[in-house]
Amino acid sequence: MRLERPPLVPPAVGLAVAYAIGYALSRGLSAWIAPTATGPAQRIGLACAALLPALAVLLLMIVVQSTVRALTGTIDPTTGRDGRFLQVNQRVITNTVEQLTIFVPALMALASRVRPDLMHTVVAIALLFAIARVAFWIGYLLGPRLRAPGMAVTLLLNVLTIGGAAWVWLA
Repeated sequence: MRLERPPLVPPAVGLAVAYAIGYALSRGLSAWIAPTATGPAQRIGLACAALLPALAVLLLMIVVQSTVRALTGTIDPTTGRDGRFLQVNQRVITNTVEQLTIFVPALMALASRVRPDLMHTVVAIALLFAIARVAFWIGYLLGPRLRAPGMAVTLLLNVLTIGGAAWVWLA
């Protein structure tokens, strides 16, 4: 029987810190970004542009995965020869695609109906999503428990974005 070492920081404390950091970053980004998009098409276009950093992160993950496969000769992932890095990186890519599947439509729904003076918040949310995915990626590569802050912020952003979209559509 293998005994695991208890975490240095209880998971609940780590999640609370991640949520607090995510909130602070979101507020800071919101105050820094002040785009003006008045019509629904402009707001959706700005939201699409704001998603580019998250998509660039996903592309970087894929390029890293492909490059490591080429350099190590582990071209076929079905042979069972993937090392830890390739396995973790693939899980990060898969999880990022899953999270984007939730986030993108919610962000578009939010952007299409939010007041124009609040579009800076939509942009900040999208940028924070990209930052959270990088934190998740780095954390997961360092150790499974260290992925929690990035995952917590991603989850919070998905919940808040869906909630905000529901609010502007139902209000």
